[in-house]
Amino acid sequence: MGVFDINGKFFKTLTKAGDFIILTLLAMVCSIPVITIGASLTAVFYAALKMARDEEGYVWKEFFKSFKQNLKQSILIELILAAFAAILLVDINVCAKWAADGGGTLVQLLMFAAIGILIVLAAVVLYVFPVLAKFDNTVFATIKNALVLCMHHLPQTISMMIATYGLIYFTMQYVGIMFISIPLIFYIDSFIFSRILQQYVKKDEADTDEL
Repeated sequence: MGVFDINGKFFKTLTKAGDFIILTLLAMVCSIPVITIGASLTAVFYAALKMARDEEGYVWKEFFKSFKQNLKQSILIELILAAFAAILLVDINVCAKWAADGGGTLVQLLMFAAIGILIVLAAVVLYVFPVLAKFDNTVFATIKNALVLCMHHLPQTISMMIATYGLIYFTMQYVGIMFISIPLIFYIDSFIFSRILQQYVKKDEADTDEL
């Protein structure tokens, strides 16, 4: 079988690249109400994790299947994490102003502690929607599992944070590359997540799994 055979690696790579672009477009459209961003990300990773294991069918069908199934939970998770992030950002801002006015060492320590927690929260955000896409759990169990996994797989977490948030920052500077950078983010993260999450899937479990 040649490189340019219809079933060869070249065309498979092109097909997957096209599928990730389709997922990106679907995620953008379905994220317009803002409150559905979590559901869109969950749906992207539901389809992308299947693609990483070469189990994909029609990506748009997989996307909308997950979007409907996980809509309520993803909205709750998104609201919880957004509220927590808002509290931390307000805390950091208040502590920074207080420290600038001579608040002392304790205030600075509180500010750095809040920054540290915010960094951990950024890691949890990376994990929580793939975990929701892969496993059936309650909202708080999903968040807890995301926290445990991001700490347990720290090297992968650091790699994904650098790649994901680095590419997001780069995209914000050069918006025109979003149809390359965002699919690339989904590809990198799903490739790593597929190897992390598969370790926790019982052999006899089917499409939906419990962590």
